[in-house]
Amino acid sequence: MSCKTSPSYSTMKSVAGVNGQVRTKSFTFYRHVCLQRREQKLALLLLLALFICYSVLASRIKNESSIIPEYKAVETEDDKFTTNDTVPLPWMPDSLVFMYSDGAIFNLADDNISLLVIFPFSSKQSADISENDKRFILKLSHFLGSMKEFHGATCLEEPLTHSTEGDRTKHKERKPVGHISVDSSWCRFITKNWSVHIRDTGPVQENFLPVESRSSVDSELTAIQSCNILQGPFMIRKDIFHKLGGLLDGFGRLTLLEFFLRSKGELKMAKLANCVWTPEITRADRGALEGSNRVLEYVSFANKHRILRIVTENRIEWTACVANWKLCPEKPYVRPRDLPSIAAPICCSAVLGKMLRDLKWALNTLSVEYRVVYGTLLGAVRSQAIIPWTYDIDIALPESSFYRNTLTFSALQKLLGNQYYVGESFDMQRAHLLLLPYIDVNTTAYFDGPDDVDGNALFSDELEEAVKGMLPVSLDWRERGYVDFYEAPAEWMKSSSLVTINNEQFKTVKEIDYELTNWYGENYLQPALKRNWTGLSSSNHCPKLPGNDFILILTSLFWSLLSYRVSFFSYDTLFFFTK
Repeated sequence: MSCKTSPSYSTMKSVAGVNGQVRTKSFTFYRHVCLQRREQKLALLLLLALFICYSVLASRIKNESSIIPEYKAVETEDDKFTTNDTVPLPWMPDSLVFMYSDGAIFNLADDNISLLVIFPFSSKQSADISENDKRFILKLSHFLGSMKEFHGATCLEEPLTHSTEGDRTKHKERKPVGHISVDSSWCRFITKNWSVHIRDTGPVQENFLPVESRSSVDSELTAIQSCNILQGPFMIRKDIFHKLGGLLDGFGRLTLLEFFLRSKGELKMAKLANCVWTPEITRADRGALEGSNRVLEYVSFANKHRILRIVTENRIEWTACVANWKLCPEKPYVRPRDLPSIAAPICCSAVLGKMLRDLKWALNTLSVEYRVVYGTLLGAVRSQAIIPWTYDIDIALPESSFYRNTLTFSALQKLLGNQYYVGESFDMQRAHLLLLPYIDVNTTAYFDGPDDVDGNALFSDELEEAVKGMLPVSLDWRERGYVDFYEAPAEWMKSSSLVTINNEQFKTVKEIDYELTNWYGENYLQPALKRNWTGLSSSNHCPKLPGNDFILILTSLFWSLLSYRVSFFSYDTLFFFTK
């Protein structure tokens, strides 16, 4: 029979001492945790207060700056107008004010201002105004001074190509000519459902011009087209401009269109056939957004006016692209040829395909080696197409020669122009397309003659079904599409192979199967989204973290923690892992 041995006094004392230490450390640990939590709560309250103050201040600044304020004379050369120092305007009447699409203003006097000249580009891009354009600006001011029935006026953007009937020198009174196109710039628009239709046709009449509006080579009569929207530089009466709220910030290239949409088509604007702007003054840019990576101006426009599509004479644009199984199957892109596909939303994969082609051209032009990788390569191998639910294009550049050389991205930006932003964006090097998703097509056939603006052929039950759920447009910048530039390991650049995407060849890594298996696993040919998928997703085109790499990261983290002076299981560390 075995007997249990009673613990000795010394053993009991030792145990008691240990218990006391445990209780003491437990109490110390508890107090430490409470203090930390109290400090965290105070920090969170402070951050919350700062966030509320910031939100209120930002909202107030936005509201105050969203509408162009009353104009003040520029009496001194402040920083805002240093770009205009080279523009001498002694010829400018006191009644005129110059305004650029970024809201910058230039005028010589603040008395008796009644007319504004609106330019479709920012003040940063302004240059000397040519003598011809100066003369035409004066001509417009004299015209509006005598033709009170018009709210504004502009010149042609190209020489008159359509002749009017009759001998102008024999007419003694105004003669209607009918709805024709005098040039390719905007003239009439309507908003219909979720679509804006803009045509260059409009009623044209022959008018006697006031003497001040005629040059020595002008006849007494000239063709004048009546419009409700204008595209290039135009002159407008100040009171009408302010009544409509002026130019609003944040709409980029759509700033002028957004302004005219607020008029609901009620403006009466004149397009004079006896003056033609020079190309330098008709160019358009993103206004205050020029040079930035902010790509949400189209989202702002779409959600403010509930507009998805913009139809002009030679182009159909969409304020958002679409991604779903019905319209965007995973197969090579085929350009639509007829209705209803021409009038249908544009797939995001088609937009990414354009970006890939443009970047390939630019990199080849600069003699920069590249490799398509990750999801872009996966789509090429699986379907010779862009994965229709992917957010981006993935391009790898050489590590030492180009990726770390910011001059490469500056050169790409210069080559691609203001259609793209190329450079640092959201913590990495990216390229953003700054244009709306579009298809170039002659839309004349979809309207019932030059008088028609409704364009009923551009609507159908199929199309109504296709646009369901597109409004409001998402504010997620990723859904605009972009290009990610990656740092390529040396082995990727030693040799290459070719893959086909949308019937065009692109360079990629040599060991395609090895890399795709390493990134996505052995079943990389199986798409993650099947059947009735909708919307963009990161599934099946983001590289997975290999198991060995994951274990390596955990091991490195473990040894890093052990290297601290404080024990791995110190109170701070224990609280971090158990909170």
